[in-house]
Amino acid sequence: MQQGNTHAVPFIAFTGREDLGGGASAIFKWANYVQLDTGGFSPFETFVGLSSRDYGTVTLGNQYDLLADLVPYTSERFTSNLATHPGNLDRTVGNPLNSLVKYKSPEMKGFQFGAQYGYGTPTSTTNNGNTMGFSASYTSNPWQFLAVWETVHDVPYSPRSSLGVPTLYGIDLVKNPTTKVAQNQNTASTGVVYSNAGWRLMGNYSYTKLSALGISAKAQTIDVGAYKYVTTALRLGGGYAYTKLENYKWNVVHAHADYALSKRTSLYALSVFQAAGQGQVAAMRFQPIASTNRQVVFEVGITHVF
Repeated sequence: MQQGNTHAVPFIAFTGREDLGGGASAIFKWANYVQLDTGGFSPFETFVGLSSRDYGTVTLGNQYDLLADLVPYTSERFTSNLATHPGNLDRTVGNPLNSLVKYKSPEMKGFQFGAQYGYGTPTSTTNNGNTMGFSASYTSNPWQFLAVWETVHDVPYSPRSSLGVPTLYGIDLVKNPTTKVAQNQNTASTGVVYSNAGWRLMGNYSYTKLSALGISAKAQTIDVGAYKYVTTALRLGGGYAYTKLENYKWNVVHAHADYALSKRTSLYALSVFQAAGQGQVAAMRFQPIASTNRQVVFEVGITHVF
């Protein structure tokens, strides 16, 4: 749990497992986001499933997608939601998707595969249409490689507040800043991690084809990042990301420090700087859009896990 939601969103969760014998288990998870400033709750993940040592795991319910399962750990935004790629077009952060069926294979000589299918509902805040995806990863210490392809249809999206761009899909967003669209997102992403001797080095590339109102656009992001445990308690890190959406562009630089007071409690300080292209205004996750194309945010806080 953490005060605020820009570093990592606070949540409370209950999980369970029943041994069914033969290496099989029934599993469940119930989790809600917690707004510490108001005491309110909102849905996070709720699913049930079956897990087998030999055949893998199938889960059903409201849950994170394959991109959110894997990509954040090869991205420089791994350490903070503030460093999310502009507009989260490649779902690096992701949102739990409704009515999702997800399969993860057992790990076989370092390889693991995943697949998902889900259908949206007209009242969904995450996806009114269906979703499909596949993933593959390979781990051989100290390296990890991954690739994910995923499509999500009819995502409720607010281009102006999410991206800070003046026009998109033929809409004048300066004159109509509150316009929402049903956006299709088709993303392919690949990443690599090297983790050894207290170091974690990360690199990620994503390509996203977007469409709404019969108009298409494409976005690409490349990012690199690293952190180092200077001592067992102190971690320092940062990263850089470049995003291009048609003629729009963003540069994001991120730095952070975490100091562990105990196994469960730590203090942190971080800063994120975003420089958007000409004619744009900077737009960061959980922040109001800026009045210019530059924005910097500083934050200090405390995280606690229980």
